[in-house]
Amino acid sequence: MFFLIGIDDTDSAGSESTCLHARRLGELIQERHHGRLISITRHQLLHHPDIYYTTTNAASCLLVDADKHARRDLELDCREFLRRFSAPASDPGFALADWRDVTPEVVTWGRQAKHLKLFRSGAIELAKLTNISCAGFHGSGSGVIGALAAIGLYFSGNDGIFTWLPGLEKLKGTLTLPVLLSTCYLDRVENSRGRRPLERDLIHLGDSPIPVLRDGKPVLLLEAAARNDPYQWRAYTREEIEKIAD
Repeated sequence: MFFLIGIDDTDSAGSESTCLHARRLGELIQERHHGRLISITRHQLLHHPDIYYTTTNAASCLLVDADKHARRDLELDCREFLRRFSAPASDPGFALADWRDVTPEVVTWGRQAKHLKLFRSGAIELAKLTNISCAGFHGSGSGVIGALAAIGLYFSGNDGIFTWLPGLEKLKGTLTLPVLLSTCYLDRVENSRGRRPLERDLIHLGDSPIPVLRDGKPVLLLEAAARNDPYQWRAYTREEIEKIAD
């Protein structure tokens, strides 16, 4: 069965990012054989002067395939990891949900977190009502706000970017579509209008292409190359993708 794990506010200026913490938490879960990491996404939340954040105010969500009896182990992994590795000046929090427990109210919470200032008490109350485990640690523990939001936004299926997928780090340079799809799991590779490359077309990926979450699946968005380029397509840059995904 599938579990969603949201984490937020684990970093501080000069420390490792929440995205990197999410990756290491996923590695820990797999090393302990508590589940199989399927993907990690990054979700942009509200920028506002009244909200403290280190750099970008983005939360991460891990999708994990695990036995139904592994929930307690996953929760203990999250608690131990955030206590040990979150930056001292951070306000870390996590949320853990069985996929089947995510309700429309949780999705709404995620969408509101992109536009409104929300509060820790509201996150804890909603988590209790929906059987979602959550906890904040040192500092204010306000990371539960973004952690719960990340779960809702991932479940919505149309928000955020993938920071980890099996094989994603191997995607770079210029590849054909069959090689690209055999290297990394992607549901679709297409432009904004749904047009897809031919198998013989060359696709320039750069150093770190970034899939987006669309219809619940990882999708790599492309743009037609310029006439004089030695390839037919190019992947969007990070700056371009973040504008689309936000």
